[in-house]
Amino acid sequence: MCMEGAYWGTVAGLYVGMEYGMERVRGTRDWKNAMLGGALTGALISAATDKNKDKIVIDAIAGGAIATASLFINYLI
Repeated sequence: MCMEGAYWGTVAGLYVGMEYGMERVRGTRDWKNAMLGGALTGALISAATDKNKDKIVIDAIAGGAIATASLFINYLI
């Protein structure tokens, strides 16, 4: 359980850093920052844990989609 907590804590920290970095680089605060931050986080975590290039692209797309969907749901509630 401790290893899983450390893993997900690292993922969360990386995502927050990427999203904030996108916000600073782009100079705007919108849903695209979440999408780019999620995609970069998914790609980096996948590249660190798996060597299959096709899986890295799939994880980047999934990370961007999940981050964007969670942001849209947060705006609806």
